[in-house]
Amino acid sequence: MRVRRPFASRLIGSVLTTSLILCVSLPAGFSQSGKGVGSGRRTATLNVIARAPEGKVVTRENFDLYDDGIPQEIESFSRLDAGSRIVLLVDSSSNLKAEVPVLQKAMLTLINELYEDDQMMVVGYNETAEILEDMTGDLAKLQATPNKIIRKGFPNLFDALIAVSDALAHQAKTGIEKRAIILISDGYDSESKTKFDDALRALQDENIVLYAIKTIDRTRGALLRDKPKPPAALEKLTVGTGGDILSFDKIADAAKIISDDLRKNWYRLIYSPTGINAINNRRLLIISREKDIELRTKGTHPGRYH
Repeated sequence: MRVRRPFASRLIGSVLTTSLILCVSLPAGFSQSGKGVGSGRRTATLNVIARAPEGKVVTRENFDLYDDGIPQEIESFSRLDAGSRIVLLVDSSSNLKAEVPVLQKAMLTLINELYEDDQMMVVGYNETAEILEDMTGDLAKLQATPNKIIRKGFPNLFDALIAVSDALAHQAKTGIEKRAIILISDGYDSESKTKFDDALRALQDENIVLYAIKTIDRTRGALLRDKPKPPAALEKLTVGTGGDILSFDKIADAAKIISDDLRKNWYRLIYSPTGINAINNRRLLIISREKDIELRTKGTHPGRYH
């Protein structure tokens, strides 16, 4: 039987406990999402998800980009056809509103949509995040992961997001540009040491797109201290990273939408930010000029200093 390992064992060059990883702070300096912005004429890179009718080519002429309310000149816009690196992050807490067989079926449905050049890591989380399968393209290994889910405890979602964003950051160092998290959750966080804003910032800094497969809200809309309500958390995570919220009850449709985005609809946009202050958080806005083209990118560039 495969031994389930905490995320600590995945850090390259470090031997740390899971709790240390889940509290890790981001390194200083620029990330992939905004290299060198504000120092001379340097470029920023954005992921753009562009959904258009079959056969319609999306170009830079189809939309406008605003950074902090200021229109920007797009230098490059092209579709990325290479494989993706994906983390399937699954709430394995005891009171998630999803029966185990249904949760396992949902995981398998998402896994079966992978393409040959995609790779996936599967992670279950409750008080800690545990790897069920390392990053791999081996479909048989991934298909075995739903049976490894053990329901227990309470969900520390924001800590888990920090952990998996760290794992995906290593993928960027290998030149992999298409990186995504597929989260099965209602958005509820119990007792994370990580604040919500820090978890979102980590994803935005690394240009990671988050898709949420939304389950029933176990809190029934209750107010939570010092953190957004679960539905609001999912909304902010998906809008903030350029992802999407999809229904757990329609998992086959959700899996197909995500697969199409990763394979057909993922673009890289490069521009040199002008007229902005890189110290501040800056709102990003991408506006389609055509009704039949839907475009999404992350909602915010985090400021240079935090």
